[in-house]
Amino acid sequence: MSSIPTEFEELKNSGELPSPTGVGMKILEITRTDDYSAEDMGDAIMSDPSLTGRILRLANSADRAGHEAVTTVSGAIMRLGGSVVRDLALAFSLISEREAGACRPFDYERYWSLSLGRAVAAQELSRHFGLFKPEEAYICGLLGEIGMLALASVHAERYGKILLSNQGKTLRALREAEFAEFEIDHATVSKCMLAEWGLPQLFVEAVNQFNSQRAFTPTEEPIATLADLLRLADAIGSAILLGETTPPRRITEIGDQLEILRDVLKVDDSGLQGFCDQVAKEWQQWGESLDIETTEIRFSQVLAAIAHGRDMARAEENKARQQAGPEVEPAAVAAKVPVVKLPPLGATLGDERIRILAVDDDPVSLRLLVRHLRAERFEVSMARGGKEALKRALQEKPALLIVDHEMPDLNGLEVVRALRRSSVGASMYILLLTGSHTNELLVEAFDAGVDDFVTKPFLATALSARIKAGVRIAKLQAKVERDRKTILEQLADKNALNRKLRTASLTDPLTGLPNRRHAMNRVDVEWKATERNGIPFCVIMLDIDKFKAVNDNFGHDVGDEVLQATAQAVKSALRGEDEVCRLGGEEFLVICRGAFEKDGAIVAERIRQAVENNVVKSPGFDRAVTVSLGVAGTHEGVPSLMALLKASDEAVYQAKNEGRNCVRVAGAPLPTPEEAEKYRRSA
Repeated sequence: MSSIPTEFEELKNSGELPSPTGVGMKILEITRTDDYSAEDMGDAIMSDPSLTGRILRLANSADRAGHEAVTTVSGAIMRLGGSVVRDLALAFSLISEREAGACRPFDYERYWSLSLGRAVAAQELSRHFGLFKPEEAYICGLLGEIGMLALASVHAERYGKILLSNQGKTLRALREAEFAEFEIDHATVSKCMLAEWGLPQLFVEAVNQFNSQRAFTPTEEPIATLADLLRLADAIGSAILLGETTPPRRITEIGDQLEILRDVLKVDDSGLQGFCDQVAKEWQQWGESLDIETTEIRFSQVLAAIAHGRDMARAEENKARQQAGPEVEPAAVAAKVPVVKLPPLGATLGDERIRILAVDDDPVSLRLLVRHLRAERFEVSMARGGKEALKRALQEKPALLIVDHEMPDLNGLEVVRALRRSSVGASMYILLLTGSHTNELLVEAFDAGVDDFVTKPFLATALSARIKAGVRIAKLQAKVERDRKTILEQLADKNALNRKLRTASLTDPLTGLPNRRHAMNRVDVEWKATERNGIPFCVIMLDIDKFKAVNDNFGHDVGDEVLQATAQAVKSALRGEDEVCRLGGEEFLVICRGAFEKDGAIVAERIRQAVENNVVKSPGFDRAVTVSLGVAGTHEGVPSLMALLKASDEAVYQAKNEGRNCVRVAGAPLPTPEEAEKYRRSA
């Protein structure tokens, strides 16, 4: 990416963006430069056994059949390539640190389930077609909608309102609502995050294209781009997660995409079902490995549900058409934002009941402990061993953890050390249950991160007193966190307001184009770039012909419509890097970066034709207007920026004096008819 938008920098500065932590952050630091050591990266990955296992699984996946099994990270790096292993490690570490956030309408578990489904489907499609590396397709599928998670993390309350107000609407409508609120949408955030993490430009562009256009449209090439692969993979992932809340129109779209997939795969319905069943099976296996919620799926049931959903959609369309009358055209099918069912609030530190996780491998002791806690009106969950405790603590994020010291699979202190290394467990209040009273154990326990301890068998009054102390501290921590988030939200609101005020100060309210102040700032930047690097640029001044007569004869309302229509016509004729600004009245300025005068003349002629062919329709007014244009570019004969603008302005007057509706280049002789025709053909 050439530049990072200011709006993304503000999201990043909030400190709330999803990001790799622990091993993932260490890998990011190691690989900041291209000359990083694969050995150092391998050592970092091996420090996390679960991450190592996941990478080895991908390295030994089905498309490697016949190869000797890889058993080391260094072997995986040799087989997959260092950059692929790096990107996989970052993605997997992001999942390991995931947690449910504060944006209640955002279904965090469904987000990761769908992301995993898309990743596995993209991997299988990549294998089938022999396009791209399956591991690269997997990474892009997994991180394809990371921008949504980011907005839900940074702006939990505001994004929740956007999700609720856009239930059942198109994803394009969601992006527009995001942009209206934050001046950035999830597509741009996804692109920026992948670029920020140093993922390949191929990934960045593919994810951006996928988010900008979700539905796959077949061309002469079955799958032309990685974005195409992601679109079909998303259809499979969405089909896996069809549910009661899925709108019938969304079901119809998924069905249409699966039919296209069937044709692209060149199989019949049975072949499509077999392919998707394989994806669903892989999805379940990866779900177990990554601890992401999945369910057993048979695609015959999915296809039956899609057929039923289509019947419902047709019935809704017919009903709407009957109510609205025969003039109404059926709405085009578009990707939908899933209808959200709000999860129950559950117990938080603001409620009367506090969530506690009780851990003991002895069922009798655990039952007594849980009974006591529930009698004290706490919300209690339980774990019957250290490994289960670690998993539940990271998922449920209890306010307090009461854990037994002696357990066979993972003892209490090992659980505490593991939790203190994670962001979830860093602030958790932890009580250790122990039958030992030795000073050595207590010193070791406090060094490991225990906050307090209770001896077994415990006295109910002593345990209650220690728990109350823990609740008091947990509430203080929660208040600090709420205050921190409030400050961040206020800062984000202030930044958003400042950004809107800045945008308003640089925007012409009538046409929506940048105004004179922005134009002068921009040409100053371009002039300095020319002086510094020799990059050419030219300006095109243009003036609507006989505009005063429009205002005098038809009124200023019509004049305003002419200005708006002309602004849009000019924009439609520009190159991607060009910019048009309204200087005032009927005068506009086009800035063409990297263009010589001859290039500017071609752009100017294209503008002239676009305006001339643009009929403005308003009560009493049904005609096109014309413009006169003057082009001036940077060269040795132009000593200053003001001289450049003056030359362009004088060229406009030359065009006016020579009959209007034409292009003149500053300092150039009058073009011959043949040259004028050449400009027209070039434009």
